[in-house]
Formats: sequence, C-alpha cells, structure tokens
Amino acid sequence: MVHCCYSERVQSETEFLLTGNLEYEHLRAGITRIYHSDLEYSRRRTHETDTGASLLKRCAVSAQKTSLLFTFGDSYADVGNLPKSGPNVGFGWVYPYGITWPQKPAGRFSDGKIQTDWIADLLNLPNYPPPYFLSSGQDTSSGVNFAVAGSGVTLALNPISLGGQVDNFELFLRTDPYSKEALANSLTLVSVVGNDYLAFKGTTSAELFVFVETVVSGIQANLQRLYDLGLRNVMVANLFQTDCAPLFTRKNGYTKCTGEDGPFPQIHNAFLLGAVQSINAQNPGARFIILDQYAAFDRLFKDANANGFTDGLKPCCRGTSNSTKCGDVESQTQKWLYTVCKKRGRAIFWDDVHPSMWAWNYIVNLYANQPGYTLLADAPTLKQWLNINDAVQEPIAAPMPAPNMTAAAGAVQAALNYLLDKTQYSEAIGLLQSFNYEAVLGDYPNQVVTVFLPNNDALASPSSRPFIDRIFATNKVGNVALYHLESGYYDLNAIVTNKPASITSVSGAQVPLSYPADGVYVGPNAQAKVVDPNLYSVPGQVVIHGIDHVLMPPGV
Repeated sequence: MVHCCYSERVQSETEFLLTGNLEYEHLRAGITRIYHSDLEYSRRRTHETDTGASLLKRCAVSAQKTSLLFTFGDSYADVGNLPKSGPNVGFGWVYPYGITWPQKPAGRFSDGKIQTDWIADLLNLPNYPPPYFLSSGQDTSSGVNFAVAGSGVTLALNPISLGGQVDNFELFLRTDPYSKEALANSLTLVSVVGNDYLAFKGTTSAELFVFVETVVSGIQANLQRLYDLGLRNVMVANLFQTDCAPLFTRKNGYTKCTGEDGPFPQIHNAFLLGAVQSINAQNPGARFIILDQYAAFDRLFKDANANGFTDGLKPCCRGTSNSTKCGDVESQTQKWLYTVCKKRGRAIFWDDVHPSMWAWNYIVNLYANQPGYTLLADAPTLKQWLNINDAVQEPIAAPMPAPNMTAAAGAVQAALNYLLDKTQYSEAIGLLQSFNYEAVLGDYPNQVVTVFLPNNDALASPSSRPFIDRIFATNKVGNVALYHLESGYYDLNAIVTNKPASITSVSGAQVPLSYPADGVYVGPNAQAKVVDPNLYSVPGQVVIHGIDHVLMPPGV
C-alpha cells in the first residue's frame, strides 16, 4: 500500500469519483459481471478440484521443501527496504512503528508483524527473510524481501518499481545462492495494492480504465519474469477497498468507507485474475494464485466487532493535527505530534493506510484456514495448497488481543482511562505501551503493584531520549519496564512513614529511594523525583506515582 510519507497534493489529486459517464457506466457494469463471473468460476474450481489426498500430494508445495520465501511489492509487504536513517528515513524505522512487535522500529509499516511475517510463521521458517538492501552479511537461507514501501508498477510514490525489485532479484540470483530445485519449491508473495492509483493524475474515467490496464499488464509482465527466473509458487494479492482506509474515512469521522473508489478495485481485480490465469495457462508447472484481499478485508470490515476490532476504521496511531501523522515529532524538542490508542489489538488500521499487526493476523488466518480466499488454487485453503500437515478447516477465532492491563491488578485499566484526562500525562499512554507495561502486568496478574510513571517532560528531556532510543535498539525495553513496576502497594503515606531504603521490582531488582528535604526520589543516584504522588490508587491493589525522569536501571 501507500508509503505513509504521502503529500496532501497527492491525496487531493487522487480523491476522485468515477461517475457521470453513461458509456463508462455500461463498461463498469460489464466489467463487474466479468469479475464476479470469473470469481465464481475460480471459487467453484477450488472446491471441485479438492478430490482427495492424492491430488493434494501431487499438486501442493512440499512443506518440507518450502524453506524459502521471497517478497515483492509495497509497504504491505516491505520489512525494511527504505533508508534506516538520514533525511529520507522510512517511517517503518521510526518510533512508534514496531511498538507491539518487536517493541522497536523494525522497518515494517505497522505496530508489529505484517502479512509477510505471518506467512513466514505459517511456513515455520527458522528466521524472517531480511530486506534486500540490508541483506549483506545477513542470513538469507529463508529467502529475501525485495518489497519497497511506496512502490508500484509505475514509479508511483517511490523510484523503485516492481520491475526494479525483480531486477534486484535477478542480480541477487547471479551469486547462485539457491539451487533450481529450491527456487522451484519456494513460495513468493507479490503485493501491489494501490500506490499506482494514489499517484494517478488522470481526471476521466476513460483515462483510469486505460491506466488499470497498464498497471495490470505491468504486474503480469513481472510475474512472467519471476517464472522465467525459476519461481513456480507465487501468491498475488489483489486490491482491497482502499477508500475504507483512514486516509479517506477521516473526512467522515472514520465512520464508513467513502465509496470514492468507485468500481476500479473490481476492474483491477478482474484484469488481475485474467492475467494470473494466463500465466498459469502459458507456463508449465506455474502455480500462481490470487490472495483475495478484497474478500478478506470485506469480511474483516463486516465482522470487526465480533472479532474484537471494536475501534472500527479509526487508526490507532494518528497525528495530533491535520498536518501531522504517526511518528512525527517536533524538530527542536522531539515532542510527539501523534497519539497511540490504548488497545492496539482493537484497531484494524495502525496508521492512515496500514493495517495493524492483529488485523494482518486475521487476514492471513483467513487465507490459511478458510475456503474461498485463495483464488485459482488447486486446494480450498492456503494451508492445503502448501500441504501443511495440519491443513484442516478451522473456525476463525478472534485474533489474539494485544495484552491489556485488565488481566493485572484490579483497576489498572481504570487508571489508564483516568490518565487520559491528565494533560501533563497526555503521552503517558504511549509510554506505557512503548515500555509494554500491559504485557508485563499480564505476566503478573495476581500481584499488587506500584508504578512509577514518567510525565511528558520526563519523556521529552534531552537526557531521556538517547536512553529510550538505546533500549529499543538493544532490545532492553522489558528490563526498563520491569524496573518501573514494583511489587507491593506503596502509596505516599507508606513511603514517607516507613522510608524504605529500597523497594523490589516485580523482577527482583532493588530500586533505591531517598528522602532529601524537597521530597521523595527514586532510582539510582536519585534519578527521578516523585512529582505527582498517588496519581491514581486503588488501596491494596495498585498505586501510580508520577515522576519527572525516566528510571534507568544499572547496567542497561
């Protein structure tokens, strides 16, 4: 999908309606009939060809041999091919991206895993294929990711097109990293789902129709190149309802899809279905299928509440104004110019255009376990097509929710709600999530806890920012989280009455306290002053104290 570093100019140029042309309306109706006719045929074929274990054994990819995953496309598949630093840094490398997994920015345009990662998990790969531009010296035994955020068939929003990615793949293969058999048994994901259309500058329906043909022809040409380079098992994502993304639904308060896509997703998908059918017909051994993203997201949107996605179309991470977006900070003070929702597991969309980690989990779960979401496949589900041993139809379970504090000491969730009204802790929710307090507390569900919570000034302080960056870079977020979370109930009265020299964190670390004339201090060398004692408390269960500095555990 679109790289989130879009411009308002691009947005305004692409907000068009495909209406008002009688000749085009006839074309639209015809294309829609063709799409649904082909779609019904492909789904019927999926079920009719499921004639027994012998067919699956003959046609499916060997689970034991499928040890390679290659990926091409856009930010719905990219795992870090944009610059990691510098003036053109990709937002996938910027906090709070990666906040859920791996709890630091990891090049992905989401709060955690994207479809590429979930598919790698489905294959049980020993490691995630690295991004091509960072693959030097990395383990590429499980494959390589060539996808680049913002890309498309045309130059779209990034100078590295789909064709450029296939060029890189061809260049990479010149080093002979894999055998022909390994390539033939590998799995490939191709995700080209909208950047061309977001960058489209035409104004008429006829121009759009011609452009759709250009885009799909470009996809088909590059699919043929992938076949010629030795790939045989290729999954191609079709286009979903992009006007359901927050980039568009912002104008109606995120209440419903806007409808401004018109019929072009169906037109694109009809042409794409035909293009993939043509690849299979013309190339011996080609097993190219469609991941029906349109149908999968349609089900997700319709069944959102039933599956725990109660935030609807609202993005979890969004700018604090119309001119800011997720990840933006004030240049001088580094103050966050965005907010992060309290419960990421309830959000379908992470930012203005990218699904959340758990939405991707739901989508891949549909592909893997439910018939009808893998078109042109010779088996009902992706698991069966891949011949994964536990490939049986399973009911779609609600996606595992992001860890939340309701599993911990009684009223901690109420504490979070309380903090929303405290302006000096407006960024505390994001801090709680970035330090993964929810998961930490979830590991200690029966403990009485005392939390030392840094305020906004503590978070923005010049001495704190490098430390926060370092703990994300060195994957020591959990250590810091536990250090702020103490075992036992220590409200202000208990502290000043008993004046303990230290208290014990839930992980067993000793956290010093000191008592100079101007108040109570906590941490080594009196790092932080308790500036808001008893910020929130439920006697005997939980107490939260506001502090003016991030606590830095010794040795971290």
